[in-house]
Amino acid sequence: MIPGGVDRSRAGAWPAYSSFFKRALSSHLAYASAVWVNLFAMASGFAFTLLVWRYAKSGQADLEQFYAYLALAFALNFTLSMAFERYVGERIREGLIATDLLKPVDYTWLFFFQAASDIVFQAIFGAVVLLVALAFLGGALAPASASALGLAALGSVLAFWVQFHVGFLFVQMIFATHSNYGPFTLRMLFHTALSGIFAPLDAYPPALQRIAHALPFQHVIYTPVALYQGRLVGDAAWHALGSGLAWGAALFVVSRLSFSVIRRYLTIQGG
Repeated sequence: MIPGGVDRSRAGAWPAYSSFFKRALSSHLAYASAVWVNLFAMASGFAFTLLVWRYAKSGQADLEQFYAYLALAFALNFTLSMAFERYVGERIREGLIATDLLKPVDYTWLFFFQAASDIVFQAIFGAVVLLVALAFLGGALAPASASALGLAALGSVLAFWVQFHVGFLFVQMIFATHSNYGPFTLRMLFHTALSGIFAPLDAYPPALQRIAHALPFQHVIYTPVALYQGRLVGDAAWHALGSGLAWGAALFVVSRLSFSVIRRYLTIQGG
């Protein structure tokens, strides 16, 4: 024991702890690109949250319809959440992806039906969220009309198709990078910023609206919810559905072609 009753072995360990702390701290900056992507994603999420409340407080929105939009968007987003990167990343790390690719089935469709099962399960919880919201918002959650409900149902089917193929394209990055962190963060950045989770796209600044309408992420959340609420009617509704269908077809073709190439870069890890 040293004076003061402190064990010499413990006192001598403090330099080792200090050195470990410094190394652990520096390890956070070892992958600078991942750090910056993560920070940018978090900053974007915060910025879009501010955009929502700025819009709501400006008096431009019908608050009941606005909150109904947010409730519907949240429930749909939860329902369509698919853990592509985590699932594929784990199977690559454990070496199980090799057995998946050797199965006498098309890997894309195998993945698709797994995602479909996730959607069915999560839809139950999404419905619970809407039931809770119904207690507070009442009739504001009702569809604009019977035709709006039908168009929204069609839009939701397209939303699942687009979400799956967008996710599958990003998942293919894991075959080359062997890390699911980057693809997941990047996809969530685009999805959070451009799908309409935090506010309807018509509330976005004009420049940001143009970007959102030029990409497929709008068809995952905004299009089906806007159809349901009657924000998109007539020619605008059919144009949105046509755009979603075109994006779905293009993503299907591109994801299958790219997968035939990227799978050559797969290195089996673990096992």
